[in-house]
Amino acid sequence: MSSYPCAIFPEEIEPFVQSLRPYDVADIGSKSWIEQHEVLLKLCQQAYIEASTKQEEVVKEYLILEGKIPLLIHELFSVLVWRTKVLPRLLALEDPESNFLLYSVIYHEVNIGSMLETILYHRNSCEALGGNALDLIDYCAQALGRLMGLLANGYNDREDDPPPEQLLNESTKEEICRMQRGLDFRIGMKCLSIVSYLVDGLDQLPLSVATRLVRVHDFPCLIAEILHSKPWLRRSRTGVFEKFRKDSWQPAVGEAVLKVTETEAQTWFCLYKLLFNGEVMRDYEINNYRQREIGKCVGLLNENLLDQLPALIPLKQHLCTLQVTKEAGGNQTTRNDVLLLEELPEVHDKLLSDARRFGWDNIVERQRTIFIDVKQEDVREMAKRITAAYNMDLLENYITKEDEEVRASVKPDEGAVGTKVCGNCGAPAAKKCSKCLLVFYCSRCMTGRNTKNFVIS
Repeated sequence: MSSYPCAIFPEEIEPFVQSLRPYDVADIGSKSWIEQHEVLLKLCQQAYIEASTKQEEVVKEYLILEGKIPLLIHELFSVLVWRTKVLPRLLALEDPESNFLLYSVIYHEVNIGSMLETILYHRNSCEALGGNALDLIDYCAQALGRLMGLLANGYNDREDDPPPEQLLNESTKEEICRMQRGLDFRIGMKCLSIVSYLVDGLDQLPLSVATRLVRVHDFPCLIAEILHSKPWLRRSRTGVFEKFRKDSWQPAVGEAVLKVTETEAQTWFCLYKLLFNGEVMRDYEINNYRQREIGKCVGLLNENLLDQLPALIPLKQHLCTLQVTKEAGGNQTTRNDVLLLEELPEVHDKLLSDARRFGWDNIVERQRTIFIDVKQEDVREMAKRITAAYNMDLLENYITKEDEEVRASVKPDEGAVGTKVCGNCGAPAAKKCSKCLLVFYCSRCMTGRNTKNFVIS
């Protein structure tokens, strides 16, 4: 581990994980909650570094060993309940002078989502969820619903950041709402990966998880709708296509527009695994509506996509069969209505029950001194602590180093889009010399040359 940067020292990981405990909605923003927020930030950064550098994933192993993965689900719902039930009441009192602490609480949910996205890649992490996998399925369904709502309202059709003059006139409430929309988008994108991992590890999860996926939330249709909406692709105000990769929007020029992103591939494989899982489909009734919605995905499985993801060829054949069955007037009903016992999610309902018992007004009054009437010196002190925990310089240096290593490992004639440039004028090029197989030329510089000496790369 010494050759890689680290967010926390190896000997700190175990006590950090052991210190984690669940917090009720009324405790959010307290001193001990903020301290745990710092700990989780560092653990998330360390887990990401370990996974990305293919080290031994110590954070993940300790979370499993100490039984703390269900606690992460509790923390997700705790902040979700807080920002949907408590935050509007706080903002209704008056505009807070500083939104730093409010944003830190909202970001806590994204941080936990990032942690789960990292560790649930492994099947033993999915197994460690136990019955809390049902709660996570419910959370992901809500997050994907909010993502679809954002897309339906044109979220990707405009820039996330308003013009500077608009930001100057923005109230704190408007700023918090804008931040929440941005975080809802990021959480939704993370949940696409999380659901893919859960579907991949269904055999490690309780039987009720498969039932909840298809009977309660109809994930096959939900995933199909997301594939049509393409949340990972947008066009900026300048007309440049952008793709959502590594938790940020990156320009996509030329062939890069057609290149499948990691999240897009995971979403496709999620649909594939759902439709080809016999246990799941036994509880799923393929009626006319579902035939139509899921069958529409066949148009997205074009040659370019299948060239990059050839494992999806059976999926295209299956979807074509669904369309033919629909046109023939068939109705594949395979639903099994015999269900004697089913587990139910508990975390969200328990948090709501405890908060109602405490009283929403009492929670708001208790947290008013934390978020509204807070002293400026307290805000500055808290800002220093949390900013140090974010450790953005470490992550920026690490990501830069990682990108440089990737570029160094790519040969000039085998690079991704952007490395193929014309040897004469430097413009983007798609054809290379068939003799040397090294030099690329654009179509303009090929004028007057013997085109037999060029091959499509």
